[in-house]
Parts: sequence; structure tokens; C-alpha cells
Amino acid sequence: MRALMRRKASHSTLMIGAIVVPLTVALAGCGTTSAASQEPTVTIGYENAPDPESVAIEQKFFQKYLHAHVELKYFSSGPDALTSLASGSLDFMTTLGNPPTASAIARGVPLKVVWAMERYTTAEGLVVKNGSHIHSLRNLEGKTVALVQGSTSPFELDTALKMHHIPVSSVHIKNMAPPNMVSAWKTGQIDAAYTWAPFSNEMQKDHGRFLIYDQNQVTQAPIFNLAVVNAHFATKNPKLVDQFVQAEEAGVKFFYAHPTKSYQDIAKLNGITPQEAKAQAQGLKFTTLAQELTSRRLGTTNTVKSSLVTKSLSSAAAWLKQTGQISTVPSHISQYVDPAFCQTVYKQSHKSGS
Repeated sequence: MRALMRRKASHSTLMIGAIVVPLTVALAGCGTTSAASQEPTVTIGYENAPDPESVAIEQKFFQKYLHAHVELKYFSSGPDALTSLASGSLDFMTTLGNPPTASAIARGVPLKVVWAMERYTTAEGLVVKNGSHIHSLRNLEGKTVALVQGSTSPFELDTALKMHHIPVSSVHIKNMAPPNMVSAWKTGQIDAAYTWAPFSNEMQKDHGRFLIYDQNQVTQAPIFNLAVVNAHFATKNPKLVDQFVQAEEAGVKFFYAHPTKSYQDIAKLNGITPQEAKAQAQGLKFTTLAQELTSRRLGTTNTVKSSLVTKSLSSAAAWLKQTGQISTVPSHISQYVDPAFCQTVYKQSHKSGS
């Protein structure tokens, strides 16, 4: 979860960066029933992002596929969403990064990961200033790097430094919001920043260059946006979870079949231009239904333990424990990743020939 930076006036600036905070967990969860329609009410939380789910929202695919009264609820950050998911007042939450998802698991939030929306490739990375003499990660020693504490950025930077045997303590970290990073960059207060588009692009245009991207840590610290469901809701309403997956899949199909219209939809929902939507989307790798069932995403019920999504949660949990943000790494993290719903939808679609 990171930031999509030019929002509609009705929303505050959104940070898709994963914020990790303690949660008080109430183990409840099920959809309510709408008296008017006699259909269950399903509440789906979302944070805006330049991806096919924005298309699914604008095209009303959730209302089309779910046999329920659908309420879409916007969240400006992960903590409120995860608290609502834990209490049962929220049935689904989307656009969650693996660090906050791992943190929620560690704190007992009853959830299942049912869809890996996208993986970050070049949408986030370390931008260094020309003339700062930073030609490798080793040159970061003694330099000042800006990032957003509580987001995925410190997870990625810490991982990159450790991969190259560089002490994290040797780098001066400055915690600041991305807009402030741009100002600090222009005034020479920082030498580098680990951040995301469009701020990273602004720095790149102002005598900067990318040294590494998220994709450089894909085997050690892959970053996903994930869609999760309240586990109790999923147990009671498996068909609705299948239908949620169908809606997500429909958004991906539409995105690839109608790119121009899709960028217009993304722009409309996020309060940016279609050109900005296209530029931001290029740093993400989206997932089709068939790809969900591969080892690079959720895997299958037989292979989920070794899937990349499971690995992403495990590595995030280990980092959270090491940095003191959780007390214990959850055991059997794969039990919180459930590809069964994708498998059901995949089998149904091939059986019907659709």
C-alpha cells in the first residue's frame, strides 16, 4: 500500500504505504442482512490505487457479481480498516501491503488472503541525487535517506542493505511525508529517498536517478497489494467470497481488454489524469486468475506453503519482529493464505467454457 497522490477533494491524500499499529481484536465477522432487499449486505473496504480494482469499482463489477447489497467503503489508511475487519464491521479489505497484513495476523485479526492484486516492480525505489557520490548501496553509509516510517519503504531499504551486508545503523534515516521529501530534496537536506511515484519521478527529473527498485528485492522482500476477507465471514459465506474473486477477475480482464477506458476509470476514482494513471500503473505487475494459482502468487491448496505471497508475509513478519513492531512471528503463516476460492472460480470458468 503506497500513495496515490492527487486525490479528489473529498478525500485526504492517501498513503498506500503500510502502516503498522497495534490492534484490539474482536473475533467476529459476518455480513448483515438488508431488510429492503432481503439480500446480505457485504462491506468492501478499499484504498485507491492505479490498478484494475479501481476499474472494477467504476464498472460496478462488485455489485454485478456479488449476490448481495454491496457497500464500498473508502479508507485513508490501513489501521482503521484492519480494526474494522477484526470487529466484523468490514467483510473484505483490499490494497493491503504484506507488512500490515503480517502485523494483523500476529495480532490475531481473523483474516484470509484471497487475492494478490499486484506486485510492485518499479513503482517504488531508492532515488539518489546526482553529485552525491552515491554509486552503490555501500555509498549510503553516512548519507541521509528520507522515507516514511511505518510504510513498506523501510522494510525494502533494510532488506536491501542487509543483502549487501551494510549496517542499517550506518545510514541516517529521516522520517518525512513524500511531499516534504521533494522540498528537502530541492533544498539539499537529503541525499536520497526511498519513495514512490509521483514523488520519486519528481526527484528523478530534478537531477536524480533510481539506484534500486522494489523488484530488486523480489526474492527476499516482495511487496504485494493484497485483498483479504474476514475469516469468519468466509466460513459462513464461501459463495460470496467466490463472487468477490469473480469481480476482481473481471476488473483485470477489462483492464487488459480496454486499456484506454481503464485509465480513464482509474483517473476518475483517484482524482488524477489518465496520463498519470497510466504512468503510475506501469510500476505494478497485475495478476490474472490463472496467475493467482502459480507459485509466484497464492499458489494452490497443495503449494501455498511455498508460494511467493506466503513468503512475502513470512519475510515481513520476520522484519516486524526484528524491528520490535510485533513480539512473535506467527507460525504457519500459510494458513492465512487461501487460494481455494480462486481455484473454485477457475474451475467453474473452465467448466462453463467462459
